[in-house]
Amino acid sequence: MDRALRASYRACARLTRREARNFYLGFATLPRRKRLAVCAVYAFCREADDIADGETPLETKKAGLAELRGRLAQAASGAPSGERDLALADAIARFSVDPQDLADVVAGVEMDLRATRVATYAELRRYAELVASAAGLAILPVLAWRRGGARVTPQARAAAVELGVGMQLVNVLRDVKEDAERGRIYLPREDLVRFDVTEEALSCGVIEGGTRALLAFEAERAREALKKASDLASRLPRHARGCLALLGAIYSRLLDRIDARGYDVFGPRICLTGGEKLWLFVRTYLRATFR
Repeated sequence: MDRALRASYRACARLTRREARNFYLGFATLPRRKRLAVCAVYAFCREADDIADGETPLETKKAGLAELRGRLAQAASGAPSGERDLALADAIARFSVDPQDLADVVAGVEMDLRATRVATYAELRRYAELVASAAGLAILPVLAWRRGGARVTPQARAAAVELGVGMQLVNVLRDVKEDAERGRIYLPREDLVRFDVTEEALSCGVIEGGTRALLAFEAERAREALKKASDLASRLPRHARGCLALLGAIYSRLLDRIDARGYDVFGPRICLTGGEKLWLFVRTYLRATFR
């Protein structure tokens, strides 16, 4: 690995360590080359998310995402141009990362530029598949890589999709208050009608019968998706199992915490302490790796 490529990978690793608190602990269990490749993929996805969530005008965001999509095409063709794109190009070539999965991530964050409401669960699920599952699908060949190539089965891809959906639904639940304050509601309108919950109730943080039932309903959807993804780790090489098992454990624990609070997501942000994450890391890593 030459100096420029090492510097590019280091930049991706620094960004991941700084921004991906729930992910980086899992990534750290991987062999060095795989860990660096996953960080390169994460850095790309993070850049897409930061562009969409930034304070710049809408047209500037659209232009930024269009430029990012162009840089992805260049990296995939072996002619990277951006600061961290050299690492991304190497990861794509070395581990057969599918550029279309990364393009789907960009398409997902673009949905946030076009709409601030979600009409149906099918629409919410499609959004989750793009912004979360697609990122997981992009790193799946890295995790599944064995000598001679990546062996990603259709069953593994299906489980990775469910993991991404489950994680994104947990994020939607946990961030209802923050999203509403930004004028964005991800809970499907059809579900608000079903449980007789108004947007004003969500914006004001009113936790009552209808709101509690609505959030419990969405939490069950998240739990079911995470359950469907529970066998994903077993479909990977032993050294890569702890990474995804830890993510599933963290998000399942967050759901437990939301449930224990009576689905009141309008108070202090629900999160896990560093000690809890470390305990989950040890437990899930040992179970996933040595069972």
